[in-house]
Amino acid sequence: MRGYISAYDVQDGSMLWRFFTVPGNPDEPFESEALARAAETWSGGKWWEVGGGGTVWDSMAYDPELDLLYIGTGNGSPWNRYVRSPGGGDNLYLSSIVAINPNNGEYVWHYQTTPGDSWDYTATQHMVLADMEIDGKQRKVIMQAPKNGFFYVIDRTSGEFISANNFVPVNWASHVDSKTGRPVEIQQTNHKLQPALTTPGPLGGHNWHPMSYSPTTGLVYIPAQETLFIYSTDGEFKYNPNTWNLAQQIEMSYLPKDPNELAMVDSATVGYLLAWDPKEQKEVWRAQYKRPWSGGVLSTDGNLVFQGTSDGRFIAYAADTGDLLWSVDTGQGIVAPPITYKIDGKQYIAVQVGYGGAYALMGGLEAANENPSRDGRMMIFEIGGAPLAEPIATIAQLNPTIIEVNSDALVIARGEYEYHEHCQFCHGAGVIGGGVLPELRMLDAQGHASFLGNVLGGIHGSGMASFKDVLNVEQAQQIHEYIKSQAVLTGVAVPADQ
Repeated sequence: MRGYISAYDVQDGSMLWRFFTVPGNPDEPFESEALARAAETWSGGKWWEVGGGGTVWDSMAYDPELDLLYIGTGNGSPWNRYVRSPGGGDNLYLSSIVAINPNNGEYVWHYQTTPGDSWDYTATQHMVLADMEIDGKQRKVIMQAPKNGFFYVIDRTSGEFISANNFVPVNWASHVDSKTGRPVEIQQTNHKLQPALTTPGPLGGHNWHPMSYSPTTGLVYIPAQETLFIYSTDGEFKYNPNTWNLAQQIEMSYLPKDPNELAMVDSATVGYLLAWDPKEQKEVWRAQYKRPWSGGVLSTDGNLVFQGTSDGRFIAYAADTGDLLWSVDTGQGIVAPPITYKIDGKQYIAVQVGYGGAYALMGGLEAANENPSRDGRMMIFEIGGAPLAEPIATIAQLNPTIIEVNSDALVIARGEYEYHEHCQFCHGAGVIGGGVLPELRMLDAQGHASFLGNVLGGIHGSGMASFKDVLNVEQAQQIHEYIKSQAVLTGVAVPADQ
């Protein structure tokens, strides 16, 4: 779709203004001068027919003194700039921090973190406003750690670039130029002509889980992660309104079948809480985790930092040193940020416990299976209260299902392609779920019997949509055979003839 932000009257709900983040059809009048200028950075193709992208789907921030509203914009649609804008250009205002006048929606300034984005490197991540002394001068800054792996400090009065440095390993760019504020791309990992193994992947070095800033320590605390992805241009891309339109060859990003190669991907996919000095642009300390996709962060004036982890721990660290001060097993992964509040003089910490989001849905290398409970809940802790008896997660004993398996390698290969084209985004790459949705490998006899009806007709009330406009019966059958083959391969099921 085409990104925008709208303002509404709280009294009657009427729309007061709308700011589009990307230009529409150049044959029609532009909504503003800012969009006319943006259109000059798009070239070739018909991006307006596939949306253009730039959605404002997460963080916003407001400065009451400057009376400026800051929005973060998303990636392009399709992802691939060589299809979206084959003539080149920065494609404004994709992957940008944009300051607008909140009274009338007029453009004030922008800073683009990833010009001509081709990696799904959104700049919608949490934005922190702070006043700090930099090089002997007091500056009003806005800070962000977007998906692309660089931490940015920008002057929030003017959009002037101050500094940036990578807070996780990156190989798509070598650095951000100190004079121009633009990333210097590494051509060897550019995927225009050949597939490229790239870090960060589309899950980013930091996703939507909020980071926090402590004026006391001067540090920013980032739920950081290291992820990989193979990007490759789909030279035969054609827009299809019924499916994903990334202009990427998704099959290039399948998880490897070889156990040794899978173990390498697993070991390269990690997460950590990162304490970052925004003035010096360097790491101060980190708390290392086995998995990415841990929760948002809360820092307090009592020199504490709280975070929930993907493996189900809720932890308090010393904000200045990173020393672990307290930890409790909640029995389920956490992605939400905690909050603190007082009632009648007593202070509490509350956190929404429950695992979810893109990484979990896509399998997350079975990250949530270390804590398999799907029972989301709010947990509240009282400062000085009684300790919590640690819950024990249990895994039900599996009895392998006996199924009929098609041995036609071509059918299974076609099913593998169709599955990853349409199903992996919710049910996991390689049919390995992340503990959020039921495992398709573990379908019982009734599940297998109703598979085609569920895929083509949907399941009312479950969130499973009908794919009858996307898949035909043969394709659905091929997907079913691939799922069964994966169930047998991983020992969840056994063939009927054994």
